[in-house]
Amino acid sequence: MEKQYKVLKISNLWSTEKLRKQVEDTLNKASKEGWEIISVAFGTSSSSGMSTAMITIAK
Repeated sequence: MEKQYKVLKISNLWSTEKLRKQVEDTLNKASKEGWEIISVAFGTSSSSGMSTAMITIAK
């Protein structure tokens, strides 16, 4: 059986703490659903200040 990959994008304009909590909740939900966490990356847009997380999962 081939692995299925998904890339999830979560953004928050105002709070990196809210983004961290959203990522934590998403990781816990994905794990409970049987997804393997491949990677988590955080970044910030220099023009808008938008904080973004990219999460790669596989099943």
